[in-house]
Amino acid sequence: MKEFFKGCPAGLRGRRGVILLLVLLVFAAGTVGLELTKEKAQMREVRKIDTKNVRIMNIGCDVKELNPLRKDEHPEINSAVAEYFEGLTEGETFVERYDDIHVYTKVGQYRGTYLVFAKYRMKIKDIYTEVPGLVTLYATKDGESGRYRIDTQAPKGQDKGFVRTVVGHTDVRELLGKTEEEFTAAVGADALLKEALTDLKGAYSAYAG
Repeated sequence: MKEFFKGCPAGLRGRRGVILLLVLLVFAAGTVGLELTKEKAQMREVRKIDTKNVRIMNIGCDVKELNPLRKDEHPEINSAVAEYFEGLTEGETFVERYDDIHVYTKVGQYRGTYLVFAKYRMKIKDIYTEVPGLVTLYATKDGESGRYRIDTQAPKGQDKGFVRTVVGHTDVRELLGKTEEEFTAAVGADALLKEALTDLKGAYSAYAG
């Protein structure tokens, strides 16, 4: 699968935040078994991160059949993601707004965490056709306020292979594939959009060196 997420560095616009255009994170699909032995479950139920912080692990969170992809199931997470996208447009000179945001979730590795796939359409200023996109985010519930915090980085202590395994689930791969098809169709139907994305890609490459 070709790249269809790419972040535009904040330095290009003199502001904090990321413009989500194409995919930077593409993971190979993995084969996940359904069987989970009692001993394995017990070993994974509680893992000590440090002496002051004990997190409860979600059993079977890396198994697709036990952790299916859910669409717009958590209003609190949807609200937090909407605020995240609103923050991306503050002081922005390139992006006008983000529309049609849908939040797909899978239970995270630890209780109170979720792996989020936020699908959206990005309206570039002076361009009619919106850009379909999908970004991977992380939602963590605050123990005191009960509100969800949205991050672009995985929670501290999460196994590196967890996200790779979950993104390999067939339901996630289907979502990624559908978004890529929509992105390709949009770019192919609007020459101005294609030119704008090409220019932005060139600016990103020049900035990154």
